[in-house]
Amino acid sequence: MLARRRYPSAGPVGSLVEILCAGSTRSVMSRQDATMADPAGRARDERLAALVRAERTEHVVVQERRGSAPGLIWAFHLVAGAVAGCVLWSRSYPGSDSFLLAAGGVAALAMAGVWLGWTIVVANRTGRRWWFVVAPVIAVLTLVLLAVGAPLRMRWSAGRQAFAAVVAGHPIPPAGSEWTQFDVPERLGSYRVVVAYWVPGGAVFYEGHGNLFDDAGFAYLPAGPTAELNTGLFEGPRFRSLGGGWYQWTASW
Repeated sequence: MLARRRYPSAGPVGSLVEILCAGSTRSVMSRQDATMADPAGRARDERLAALVRAERTEHVVVQERRGSAPGLIWAFHLVAGAVAGCVLWSRSYPGSDSFLLAAGGVAALAMAGVWLGWTIVVANRTGRRWWFVVAPVIAVLTLVLLAVGAPLRMRWSAGRQAFAAVVAGHPIPPAGSEWTQFDVPERLGSYRVVVAYWVPGGAVFYEGHGNLFDDAGFAYLPAGPTAELNTGLFEGPRFRSLGGGWYQWTASW
C-alpha cells in the first residue's frame, strides 16, 4: 500500500492538489496492474520496441554507407579511367610505348580484380547498383578504340601538318638514291623525332619511342613503299597506311 502523501493545509488549493495527486497515483497503479494482468500485451510491446530499435540501427548503417560509398566509387572509376588513358596513350606511338603498355596492362588486371570482388560483396549486401556497369563500359570502349587504331590516328591527325611542312617543296628522291640524313625539328606535333632521312621515293622519320626491340616512326612515300627500302639498317620494314602518302612503320635493328 502506498502511503497517502499529506500536504500542508492551504484551504481549497491544498485540497485540490491533494485530490489531483491521489488521482494520478491511482492511474499509474491501474496501468501497471493492467500490464501485469496482460502478459501477451507486454510481450507485444517489447517486440514492437525491438523492431523500432532494429529499424533505427539499420537506418543509421545505411546512411553511413551512403555517406562514404560515393567517394570510393568516384575514386575507383577515376583510377580506372586513368589506367584506360595510359593504355590508349601507349598505343598512340607508331610502335608502342612498351613499358607504359605493360604498366597499364598490369594495373588494368588489378582493377578488374578489385571491381569483381567489390561488386560481389556489394551485390550480396545491398543488391545491384548502376555503377556496376561503368568499369566494364570503360574496358569495352578501350578495347574497341585499340582494335580500330584510334589512339595513333587521332594523335597523328593532330600533328600531321607539322610533318607535312617538313617535306613540303622538297623534291622526292628518285629510285636508286642514297639515304641522306636531313635536319628536322626535335618535336613534330606531339612526337619526338630523333633522326630523318631522304630515301628513294620519299622520307623516313624515326620516332623517339619506337618498340622495345624494333625501330618505329613515320614515312612519306607518295608512290608507296618499295623493296628498295629494305636495307641492313632498315630490315624487314612493315608499313601501315595513314592516308595521303603517309605511313606508320616498324623495322628491326
